[in-house]
Amino acid sequence: MSKIKAIVVDDEANARENLRFLLNEFCKEVEVVSETSNVDEATKEIKKHKPELVFLDIEMPQKNGFQLLEEFSTIDFQVVFVTAYDKYAIRAFEVAALDYLLKPVDIERLQEAVKKVKKAIKVASFDQSKIEVLKANKKEIKKIAIPYKSDYAILDINDVLCIEADRMYSNLYTRDGKKYIIAKKLSHYENLLCKEKDFFRIHRSWIINLNRIEIYSKKEKEVTLDTNYKVPVSKSYKESFEAVYFI
Repeated sequence: MSKIKAIVVDDEANARENLRFLLNEFCKEVEVVSETSNVDEATKEIKKHKPELVFLDIEMPQKNGFQLLEEFSTIDFQVVFVTAYDKYAIRAFEVAALDYLLKPVDIERLQEAVKKVKKAIKVASFDQSKIEVLKANKKEIKKIAIPYKSDYAILDINDVLCIEADRMYSNLYTRDGKKYIIAKKLSHYENLLCKEKDFFRIHRSWIINLNRIEIYSKKEKEVTLDTNYKVPVSKSYKESFEAVYFI
């Protein structure tokens, strides 16, 4: 089986050396064919070697990782971001459905990323729309990429009405009446979105967008969202919901 050709792009020599060592030792299916410290050099090396995978640092002097990707009209290689970003920015990667590694790189996390890349190489080219999601979320979560059929749907976060638990799946509902069935548990979206002030879990089976509430009925124990969509408020979440909603 042929190896995955990879290029490492990072302005820190120690970071490049460490990643190369980890790949050589623990991900032998990957061959590092080039290492570069800046965007201009990386652009030339990518065109020369035509790698299947690029490990890309975002914050670099002069030009950043986004600007590297803008050099290509079609990105025909997979991208794994290597970053020292804070916790907020990590959630930006998560909602964009982009793979990333935190510095210092963890061996198991690296192996997991390489495994995902191997699958992605077989089925599709890199989805550039995810980069736009990540860029839009640099200061606050504005967009989210969700798995849809064999691709991803890019949604404005304000257009998400609510998300419903459905065993091992979740159902995401939008203001235009669409329903997306997603192979992720509700807890996944609770971790991503309920750290934002606009989303709240009001039931073991429901997360709602607080901005979309039109009516809250204490008597009926339910909220009506702005498309007349009704969602129950459970007793165990009622007190914490009212504490947040009635400020």
